[in-house]
Amino acid sequence: MHHKTILGIDPGTKEMGLAILRGPELLYFGVRTLRNGTRPYDVVGHARRIVLAAIERHSPQVVAIEEPLMLPTRRAALMSVIAEELGKRAAELGLEVIELAPSRIRQAVIGNPRATKTEVAEAVVRGGFEQLRPLIPHRPARAALGLRPRDKYWLHMFDALALALAAAKRVTRDAPQPKMDATGSSS
Repeated sequence: MHHKTILGIDPGTKEMGLAILRGPELLYFGVRTLRNGTRPYDVVGHARRIVLAAIERHSPQVVAIEEPLMLPTRRAALMSVIAEELGKRAAELGLEVIELAPSRIRQAVIGNPRATKTEVAEAVVRGGFEQLRPLIPHRPARAALGLRPRDKYWLHMFDALALALAAAKRVTRDAPQPKMDATGSSS
């Protein structure tokens, strides 16, 4: 079975999560901090350079991007522009671009569209990525305390990996199946 290489991108305005998956193998994972330039264009340009470098290094056939939430804030508008820019660059390179809403990603990975980011991270690790267990956020003693910055940081990567996993399910589901002849062998 030939597996497509999938680049999952969790776009952000400060940090961007990346995960590259080929079948069950995690080729790369990380979080890249975006330089906070004085102009939104600087942030978009930095995100573009990071993604193009990842595409050049790993040659994915599919780029999966989280569908931006349309919220009336400057940060949401910038994230939307970043996601759109990354999708356009990938399409120009002839790559398949899949945009998935956060609820669809959570449904595909954990079976619960309202799962928390930490629950998604735990499900991803249980699903065959034990090497990432140390990066799962430690739940705060009291929910009101929230997560520490280091824990929030790695959630970007878990989001990107969940995105790649959800896209892989979609790519596999949509792939043409081999046709069987009358003898039951594939042609």
